[in-house]
Amino acid sequence: MLWPNRDMLFRPRYARIGCFGLPYLWIFELFAPVFELAGTVTIVLAASLGVLSREFFLQFLIFGYAFATVISIGSVLQEEITYKRYNDWQDVARLVSYCFLEHFPYRQMHMVWRLQGLWQYFRGGFAWKSPKRKGIQSAQAP
Repeated sequence: MLWPNRDMLFRPRYARIGCFGLPYLWIFELFAPVFELAGTVTIVLAASLGVLSREFFLQFLIFGYAFATVISIGSVLQEEITYKRYNDWQDVARLVSYCFLEHFPYRQMHMVWRLQGLWQYFRGGFAWKSPKRKGIQSAQAP
């Protein structure tokens, strides 16, 4: 949806959406999977060439995962304290447990899906396609 609305970019006429919202989406959302892939390739190359300190990398990886997970858990708990949307504490516990899976492996899968979407777009896939339905077959009328 960014390309059809590109005429809104940096236009004061569209206020915050044109000056801040869309530029943010173009820079940080559209190109994020490309930057993530480049970062992953750089880390693999640095490790294979012996330039990367394994001890520092492991500490950085653990700290980054822990920090992101604490932020996610804090966000879930703050939302629950503020709005109390869940009737059962088990739902909140399940949501908090998903915070541990958000940064590994879900983030990497999400990056792959976004890269696939960019690839399809650049190959000419501009239209939404109806999904293939799976599951229970509808009962036939007698």
